[in-house]
Amino acid sequence: MIATFGKLQQSELQLRPGLNLIYAPNESGKSTWAAFLRTMLYGLSTRERGALADKNRYAPWDGSAMHGRLDVTDGTQRYTIIRNTKRANVPMGDFSCTYSDTATPVPGITAQNLGETLLGVPREVFERSAFIRQSAL
Repeated sequence: MIATFGKLQQSELQLRPGLNLIYAPNESGKSTWAAFLRTMLYGLSTRERGALADKNRYAPWDGSAMHGRLDVTDGTQRYTIIRNTKRANVPMGDFSCTYSDTATPVPGITAQNLGETLLGVPREVFERSAFIRQSAL
């Protein structure tokens, strides 16, 4: 994963197959990485309002546009997922999912169905199982 998202500025994080544990001091970006992964898979809600809306909470600290890249494999195919901000009112709204080896678009995968297609669960289930905010523990 490569992220410009909140405090992450072109930061990179590599996860391995299986359970990954991110252990780091407070304020080092653990929750931001988790939110970035959720955003890459399911998109960023632009309907939320206020300072705590994700589009405001994770706006890059240096004022640049939010963007990210996620390289994943399903065991047989490798995919490259990119979300960029082309319009300020639609952060991470520009989306592509391609086969990593050929850069050919993956048929049937859209910005709206990526997470559910890859993981087999909708956003709501992901947020109640694999992605649990610290405040919900």
